[in-house]
Amino acid sequence: MGRLVNDEEKPGTPLTEARIDFGFRIYWTKMATKWDMARIREMKARVIAVTEQPNFEKNLIERRFRVEGLDEQAHSGASLLALIEVLNALETYEANNG
Repeated sequence: MGRLVNDEEKPGTPLTEARIDFGFRIYWTKMATKWDMARIREMKARVIAVTEQPNFEKNLIERRFRVEGLDEQAHSGASLLALIEVLNALETYEANNG
């Protein structure tokens, strides 16, 4: 007897913008919760500077944007915007619970 599979688990389910964004948020949450508040604030400022450049766009997959000091990889625009939201949430949590 096979198990039931919901729509999110079916093979071939398309990568929607919402699913990609969720994945980025999970990834960045795992990474950024290891950082101290000084690094969170520094990376947030650097990522925001990249997102404010005229050539920035919220592309989903293509890795076009590098952030100095973040890591050795290029990231998609959507990934960097998700990172900003994660960093904002961590700052808010620290302010309310620190």
